[in-house]
Amino acid sequence: MKTLFLLLLSLFAAIGASAQQVAQIKEIFLKSKYFDHERQVLIYTPVGYNEFTATYYDVIYVFDAQNRSQFDLVHAIRNYVCSSDPDESKSFIVVGICSPNYPELNYYRNTDYLPMPLHGNNGLFAGPYHGGSPKLKQFIKNELMPYMVSHYRTSGRSIGIGHSLSASFILDAMVTDHLFDDYIAISPNLEYDEYRLANDLRNYRFDTEKPHFIYISMANEARTWRESWQKAWETTQTYFMNKDNFPENITVSVKNFPECDHTSTYLYSLTEALKEYLGWCTSVPINYTSSDTYPVHIELRGHMASNTVYVTGNQDALGNWNPQSIKMNAVNDSTRAIDLNLHLPAYFKFTRGNWNSQAILENAEQGNLIISTPEQNKRTYILYGWTDEQYGGQ
Repeated sequence: MKTLFLLLLSLFAAIGASAQQVAQIKEIFLKSKYFDHERQVLIYTPVGYNEFTATYYDVIYVFDAQNRSQFDLVHAIRNYVCSSDPDESKSFIVVGICSPNYPELNYYRNTDYLPMPLHGNNGLFAGPYHGGSPKLKQFIKNELMPYMVSHYRTSGRSIGIGHSLSASFILDAMVTDHLFDDYIAISPNLEYDEYRLANDLRNYRFDTEKPHFIYISMANEARTWRESWQKAWETTQTYFMNKDNFPENITVSVKNFPECDHTSTYLYSLTEALKEYLGWCTSVPINYTSSDTYPVHIELRGHMASNTVYVTGNQDALGNWNPQSIKMNAVNDSTRAIDLNLHLPAYFKFTRGNWNSQAILENAEQGNLIISTPEQNKRTYILYGWTDEQYGGQ
């Protein structure tokens, strides 16, 4: 009877654990001092978010999430463009920003994304539905992003994804507020207000040493829509394709999808963009650190007995990826610890002195660990096993 009870207990524990290993989507409504209405937001947390409590996630902000498919495509496609190598793959928190439709308030989707015109009320500005983009930027910067930091484990890195006018919005937000770190703009409108955005993009200069990724694409609009649309795209494309216009820390990708129309391009361009971005964000930012250093205490806990454990990562204090350079201190049979002064962001791993024997952790995703902000100054990781024991060194 006791054996049966233990078997059932183990079964229920396994079911409970597996039930938590699912992605979740939460809908919230945030009050804002910038709007007369609440802002609807969707928040996707990936598989393992509740279990991997020592993993901090980059945040993708997706616009036009009132069209639920555009939000869902982002977190769905990410699962199909990832590499099987944990060092070349990662998970994200995805935030969907919904644009409202409130006729009684004269507030619509276009209101969110368009600034006040500089050259008269014509074209997109012919009606009253514009001028809300500065408020939306402030809402994201001063209310939504702080909400995400206080309620979720965020890494500090963000990416904005938009299509059509929302693609125009994120590019304008780059120029005016440097709102995100990275940008995916699919079929943006560059012609409005007498080529205002196209001109602003050509005149913008990055003044940061951090690495940034910019992806911009166009479907067949350039040849099937207005001549002014084509002119705006051709001038912007020419500028963006000239690497001499950007510092080395800015990676720019320009794509054309002439077989797609304005709507269908979202699927094809987004797939290409996320594939490129995942390859970039798991390789390029790892080589950048800030000039300042911060004290960090790192612990690894588990059944280690007499194991010698090393920590290695992306800077001198972490041995510059030498798996047998920085030895952790033995606190007791089950704890190894070390105090370091690190440049941030710090990327690192635990080994037993060689790359065949890397730590597998219970409370963090496989791949590189990251400390990105000074507030994350004490990190504790729980050891599950070692790769040479679990996978035969593969």
